[in-house]
Amino acid sequence: MGTYVITGGASGIGAAIRSQLLSEGHKVLVVDLQQADIVADLATAAGRTEAVAAIADATSGELAGLVACAGIGSHIPNRELITAVNFFGAV
Repeated sequence: MGTYVITGGASGIGAAIRSQLLSEGHKVLVVDLQQADIVADLATAAGRTEAVAAIADATSGELAGLVACAGIGSHIPNRELITAVNFFGAV
């Protein structure tokens, strides 16, 4: 079984994917703002750098997959924050 990283895996669709992967016997690392294996703010360059370093350390650089589920909805009035999380958090 492989190791998967899920951004935004503490709730919603990411949490559902986490449950499915765990039920299939995979190891899963969640990256999120809280309640995560790796706590990081993907809206910031520093947070993304910290997340990548922590993922590399935890996996020895070997991943079966990455699920980019971190995101916020259009109900948030701060468009810059939406772009930071939904776009830069995934790339």
